[in-house]
Amino acid sequence: MAEAELARFIDRYTMEYVRTYPHPIERVWRAIVESTEFGVWFIKGRLDPRVGGRFWFGDDGFQGAVQTIEPPRLLRLIDDAAGKLFEYELSEVAGGTRLRFVERFPKGAQATPDWLAQVDPQRLYETGGDQPGGPDAPWRPGGCGGFHGMFDQLGDFLDGAPLGSRLPPTALSELVRRWANIAPGMVDYTEEQKAQRARVARSLRSRERWEELIGLYREHIKATIPPAEDD
Repeated sequence: MAEAELARFIDRYTMEYVRTYPHPIERVWRAIVESTEFGVWFIKGRLDPRVGGRFWFGDDGFQGAVQTIEPPRLLRLIDDAAGKLFEYELSEVAGGTRLRFVERFPKGAQATPDWLAQVDPQRLYETGGDQPGGPDAPWRPGGCGGFHGMFDQLGDFLDGAPLGSRLPPTALSELVRRWANIAPGMVDYTEEQKAQRARVARSLRSRERWEELIGLYREHIKATIPPAEDD
């Protein structure tokens, strides 16, 4: 799997990811709008795919309305809390489907307050909850890296591969693999135990990848986010 480019900041409030998947546009569309599909690679939730329909993601604290839907090419969502826009735009290209995903905050919006800032600033930094673009730029490295990783997972899902199974190995992931071979309760007595061992290794490797992406996006935000416009 080729390394995907990092997201692009169109302005201080708009971020864009672009990916190409070797699958028909209808297949990619289904993975985006059907809850039994996006609940695997993205987050569990519900979506009523019609203008004015509602969506709920995660614990239902993240919800809003469908602003625009034009199957199988365009889905635009607006969340209730911050008025953020999320847009999936699909187009057919040679060999597959191009996905353009945009997240846009209203101008002047602030990032969601993070309780860790009040509890442990160092932990906030380590988990990607800081704002390296400045307090007026609402991007957190953890969130940017999270979306990046989920679009990697969409590629795995569409290809029928276990999520995170195609990440390149690292010294740590190899250590985890060897540990799982000899750890108590992880011996390959049954096929289910083999599968459990593989799931543990993939889960830890995926967490390691998110930590890598936090570091990449922290520097990427600093280096590429456009400056604030003069009032």
